[in-house]
Amino acid sequence: MPASLPVELNRGRLHAIEAPVEFTSDGSFYVDLSNHGEGVHVHLHLDDALSRVARLGESNVFVAGDTTSRIDIVVDDRPSTAVSGRLKVSTGYGAETTNVDVTIEPLEEETQQVAVDESLSKPKPREPQQSAVSKGLTALPGPDALPFVLFVLLAVVIAAGAVYFVGASSPAVLVGVGVVIGGAVAALVYSIR
Repeated sequence: MPASLPVELNRGRLHAIEAPVEFTSDGSFYVDLSNHGEGVHVHLHLDDALSRVARLGESNVFVAGDTTSRIDIVVDDRPSTAVSGRLKVSTGYGAETTNVDVTIEPLEEETQQVAVDESLSKPKPREPQQSAVSKGLTALPGPDALPFVLFVLLAVVIAAGAVYFVGASSPAVLVGVGVVIGGAVAALVYSIR
């Protein structure tokens, strides 16, 4: 949350200004203009040093009686070193003027440390690489898939027997046998994956 620079207006008399002598911020801030009397026009001005790093939201403001107005002072780029200058606050068309010495501090760099576990400095042991034959053997279905494999082989044997007994001359038998063998091969491939 931005810092607040309080400025009291019309507290003791018309056009009176009460503000701190110094103000420090590490970025954008706002001026709280609290009016304790009749409505008043207020003019704000940043000197050359401050205007290099900051800008006013509004420079001429009317503050109604017994109200508070907030004026933003935006710091565009944080300076690498502290920048000091003056904010001039005037009322009554310059009849009353007060200067506030403003310092914009640079952003402090946070030093972040990361805890590193010592085990990260040791390389992981490599797993032995498998040969193509051992990879193929591990891809085969396990003993729990044996009934399924036997069922697929039985379907292929029945399809081959149908071709042998009915004959290879019938196109319907050949298409049916092709579907059965294709389905069986697809089921085997799916079970291996």
